Amino acid sequence: MNLNQSLYLGERTRLTRIELESDPAALAAWTKDAALLRSLGEEVARPLSVWDVKKRLEKVEKEMDEGDTLYYFHIRPREGNTLLGWGKIYWILWASQIGNLELAIAPSEQGKGYGSDAMGLLLRIAFRELNLHRVAVSLPSYNLPGIALAQKFGFRQEVCRREVYLRDGKHWDDLSFGLLNAEWSANHE
Repeated sequence: MNLNQSLYLGERTRLTRIELESDPAALAAWTKDAALLRSLGEEVARPLSVWDVKKRLEKVEKEMDEGDTLYYFHIRPREGNTLLGWGKIYWILWASQIGNLELAIAPSEQGKGYGSDAMGLLLRIAFRELNLHRVAVSLPSYNLPGIALAQKFGFRQEVCRREVYLRDGKHWDDLSFGLLNAEWSANHE
């Protein structure tokens, strides 16, 4: 373990706090891309106004300030301040040392390695800073890039909840993946 290694700075990206003055506009624009919202799961895809997004982000900040079960970050390039995406470690159950992870990259920035770099940073925080034993990811079975990213980092499929999502007249499964600290550490020490 390298204590001098940055938790928030990767090779291509960095994890930052929410910037309430500038980030809502970018996130609101992304809500017009139904594919991004649908890739995350259950919520109905719908465009949001800048005001709606700002209120949601304020709620996230309040939840982080008042509790210890959510760690939410915005993803930016290593150099510059463009918003590339977001990542969160959430629903943490401290007694069992488990949590969940979600990651989203702006549609225009996908396929450039930002997701992989940010996933590595989020896992470093989950396992090295928060000392979680297990991290889970849930994805719709149609989110093939998300599934490939999870598997790239060693997540194993553990559960298939059948026909959870209804999209365009077809039912899709919800796949749950898990990664143990020891499994991640074996490849990242």
